[in-house]
Amino acid sequence: MRIVVCGDTHGRINMMKAELGKMEGVDLLLHTGDFYKDGLELARFSGVQARVVVGNCDIGMSEPAEDLFEIEGYRFLLTHGHLYRVKNHLISLKLRAKETGADVVVFGHTHEPGWEKIEGIWFLNPGSASLPRLHQYGTYALVEIDQDRITTRLVKIR
Repeated sequence: MRIVVCGDTHGRINMMKAELGKMEGVDLLLHTGDFYKDGLELARFSGVQARVVVGNCDIGMSEPAEDLFEIEGYRFLLTHGHLYRVKNHLISLKLRAKETGADVVVFGHTHEPGWEKIEGIWFLNPGSASLPRLHQYGTYALVEIDQDRITTRLVKIR
C-alpha cells in the first residue's frame, strides 16, 4: 500500500498536483486539512481515494476534524492538530492516540515536517506543500506499508 500524505495547502495545490502527476502506484491520499477542498481536488486529480479532515482555516465546514481508520493492520488517527495544540506540544495528541488505540497519528497545523516514534506510536506531520515555515521547500510524505512494516519518507518539493 502506497499513501501520499499532505496538508496545509491553503488553496495552493499546483505544486502538489505536479508531484502527484509524476507518481504511479498511489493507493490513497491523506490530507491533514487547511484547506479541506484541496484534499478532495488532489484526490480527484490523481484518481485515488482520499481521507480528509478539516483544519482551523476550514471555517464554516461541518466535515470531521478527525478520522480513525485501519490500513493493513495499522490503526491511523488523522487530524489537523489545532484541537490538540500541536504547535506547543504533542502531549494532548499522544493522549488522544492512546485513547483511540492508534498506531500512527497523522497531523499538520505546524507546517513543519516530522516522523518520530513516541511511546510506541508513530507521529507523522507532512509539513506544508505550499507554505513551509522553517524550510525553503514545501514538503509531503510517502508512506508504504508492506508485510507488517511501515516506512515513511519525507519529500521536499523542488
